[in-house]
Amino acid sequence: MRVGLRRSVERVWHSPTLTTWLSLGIRLGGLAVMLPLVLTHLATPEVLVWQMLSTITMMVLWVDFGFGPTFARVIAFARGGGTRADLVRTMRGLKAAPPAATPDDHAPLDLGAVLRTQHAIYIGISVAAMVVAAVVGTATLIRPIANLPSPSAGWIAWIITAFASQLTLLNSANVSILTGFNRLAWVRRIEAANGAAQIGSTCLVILAGGGLIEIVGCYSFWLIPLFVVNRIGARKLEPRDANGKTSRFDRSIFRLIWPAAWRSGIGILMSVGIIQSSGLLYAQFVTPAAAASYLLILRLMTALAPIAQAPFYSKLPVLAELRGAKKHDELCRVAIRGVALAHWTFVVGALSILYIAFPLLKWLGSSVPSPDFWMTATVFLAFFVERYSAMHIQIYSLTHHIVWHIANGITGALMIGLFFLFVPVLGAVAMPAAMLASYLGFCSWYASRLSLQSLDIRRWTFERQTAFWPALTLIAGLLVYRFVVQGMTL
Repeated sequence: MRVGLRRSVERVWHSPTLTTWLSLGIRLGGLAVMLPLVLTHLATPEVLVWQMLSTITMMVLWVDFGFGPTFARVIAFARGGGTRADLVRTMRGLKAAPPAATPDDHAPLDLGAVLRTQHAIYIGISVAAMVVAAVVGTATLIRPIANLPSPSAGWIAWIITAFASQLTLLNSANVSILTGFNRLAWVRRIEAANGAAQIGSTCLVILAGGGLIEIVGCYSFWLIPLFVVNRIGARKLEPRDANGKTSRFDRSIFRLIWPAAWRSGIGILMSVGIIQSSGLLYAQFVTPAAAASYLLILRLMTALAPIAQAPFYSKLPVLAELRGAKKHDELCRVAIRGVALAHWTFVVGALSILYIAFPLLKWLGSSVPSPDFWMTATVFLAFFVERYSAMHIQIYSLTHHIVWHIANGITGALMIGLFFLFVPVLGAVAMPAAMLASYLGFCSWYASRLSLQSLDIRRWTFERQTAFWPALTLIAGLLVYRFVVQGMTL
């Protein structure tokens, strides 16, 4: 009995999937406690600045431009003895390695050179991130901070956030090294412990009457031990010839990984980047209450996304293995189950926000009003279609033909154009409406067509088992809330 229990605990302790769930659970559970405390203890202008600081931190991370996951894959590839020629074949989705240009092309990839190149690149990324933070962040915060009772407190909080965001960015380099060395479970355990301390101490600061500076300062402080622990862990894994040589830069390795990195980066910037940045844009033109309300629903959707995507994204390694083994029937079965569970998780989470979270925040006395129904409904539907499109892109990416930059690039351009078209008519609902229209108008059918062709399965056969019923349930839940729940209160 004890042996079986110990083995179960060890399996959980060393499982990347389960430790990821643990890390997410602690952070999201903590957010469920911390967010109501912030909304009830800070005034609306302070809540707006606090939310904008979180958004700007995410913007700084986008400067990574896809290098983090790309380096994680390349480090793992080098550890496995892959050659430069094999890396070219993998990156370009070729069936066979191209002819060797030099004798070194068929020699194992130099792991030390990969790590030294990563170090040099992240020095440049850090400088670029500081420039982005100083220019874009400061410009977007001028108006909201001016509305604070004490603008100096807002600027101090911003300076703390700007430096903390650099630690977050540099920590992503450590995480990519640890992930490449198959230490993901260790990373998630450290994140879980750090997240518990970070959120727990910040909640105590709020309850003790701390203001914007104290809240931001306490939350940011915990990024220091997180960075230090991960950096020590990464350095222990690095080959000796990589340590202390961070300035050496291998141009040939950079040329190999750049195509994959920029495609991922463009995909992120033209999808998540535009959506999250819209909150900073709104803050320049609407009242603090309206901007804080919009950022609130974006924050809740951002928190829901990793929970909803976990049932599918955790299966990607299995799906890749099945694709390589040419086990087509099992590939379809696992993909269908993962996509369906992801959609149902999203729908349950979204309706819980509408029926439970918003009324609870109102009951607790939140200083930020809940978004109106049409804003909420449009955001929910837009994010549902975005998740649908993203999962289909991931399925097609199992073929090693990467189209993220095409799918998200065109969708992002449509989103920007439609936003300016919709603003005069729809006002605050313009951005979520543009997001919904652009994903429906291009990305959803483009991604799903490629995905279903790669699976060799008919559309209705796939959709009736995955997206159809969850979508119907989401729409029905929104209609019931609008015409029954709200109707009873009119």
